[in-house]
Amino acid sequence: MFSKSTEIPVVTAADENYAPYLSVMIATLLDNTSRKTPIRFIIIDDDLSISSKEKLIQTAHKHSETAVIQFVKVDEETYKDFLVSDHITTTAYFRISMPKLLADKNYKKILYIDSDTLILDDIQKLYQQSLKGNTIGAVIDPGQTKALERLGIDSADYYFNSGVMVIDVDQWNQQQITEKTIDYLKTNGDRIIYHDQDALNAVLYENWHSFHPRWNMQSSLIFDKHPAPTKEYDELYKAGRKDPAVVHFTGHDKPWNTLEGHPYQEMYMDLLNKSIFMETVNVK
Repeated sequence: MFSKSTEIPVVTAADENYAPYLSVMIATLLDNTSRKTPIRFIIIDDDLSISSKEKLIQTAHKHSETAVIQFVKVDEETYKDFLVSDHITTTAYFRISMPKLLADKNYKKILYIDSDTLILDDIQKLYQQSLKGNTIGAVIDPGQTKALERLGIDSADYYFNSGVMVIDVDQWNQQQITEKTIDYLKTNGDRIIYHDQDALNAVLYENWHSFHPRWNMQSSLIFDKHPAPTKEYDELYKAGRKDPAVVHFTGHDKPWNTLEGHPYQEMYMDLLNKSIFMETVNVK
């Protein structure tokens, strides 16, 4: 049995529709991480079927000798009235509760990764990076760099994408980030466009460490949709496009539906078609 100090807790979330896509994230994360690295996937279970859970466990066992999968439930009532859309479900909100739920597990840090991702490098490299005293580490969101003003926040800080985060559990809980984020969602519904991500930015501004964009290469970064805020960021964006560590299929367009022209789409669909979920997925 591994100690909590060596085990890397990877928090993610899925409902039944997203289970096949989560299996690709799990498989690629494990394939790019040393087989001896103990990984614990803590999956926020939004009514996953027993069959899907079994397939996710089988996926982990196929790609690792040491990976463990644990399913957890979050109190859905807390988030039932919040904004959802065609590609953001209530599941997305559940990550807000995870550091609180894991407070007694002795994890110093947890790694949160969205299920609509393709992992191309060893996530130990990300997990072990210093947060420089901040509560989380994340990657800039190129389309929302100046969005704090929209959220009613007076700060020159940039806006981060919440699809990949390293979280200092103690700091998060000491600062009551879960409670503050839920409170912001309840009291600022008119400002919210990007769901829980907006609320996290409104609460964690000037309290996040900026990772290299290669650790969360969102579709807008891959397609170079938005100008970088500085010359330095322009160079970082270019480096990320050349050598992405995490490809994140953000937005409405996903590899399995309407996405076109994405350099990693074919690789993703090959992996999805080879997954244990293959028979249940409608591919193009």
